Amino acid sequence: MCAVGAFKDDTPAHAEDDPLIRSQAQYMALLEESLSAAQAAKRLRVDVSRVRKRLRERSLFGVKHGGTWRLPLLQFKRPLVLPGLARALKALPADLSPMDVVDWFVLPEADLQLEGDEAPLSPREWLMSGRPVDVVVAVARDLTRA
Repeated sequence: MCAVGAFKDDTPAHAEDDPLIRSQAQYMALLEESLSAAQAAKRLRVDVSRVRKRLRERSLFGVKHGGTWRLPLLQFKRPLVLPGLARALKALPADLSPMDVVDWFVLPEADLQLEGDEAPLSPREWLMSGRPVDVVVAVARDLTRA
């Protein structure tokens, strides 16, 4: 399971057998473990209107639920956002579902491996490590062409 607010360990046991239940549980966990726009603003030390503007610009990732924004933790690296996050988000197809965006950020990507790496990194790990943002942007753009 992911340790960035995307998955919950107490998913019902029968969910393993039912992809719909599992995806619904993961989506609800994503919402529960995300920040509100006000919480994100406090973390980023900006006004909540700035957070909403960045959500509209796709330089922050959010899920609209019940009339409010929820911002998944996976995009934050204390106390700010991941380096290169805005560029990566803008390169992703705009029509991806929230869970597809989460999966893309947290699952290993074959194109994100340098010589000497034991295994491919996820886009989140790549950005957190300070590696070149252009590589992640290229991987995100490849999704548009797929």
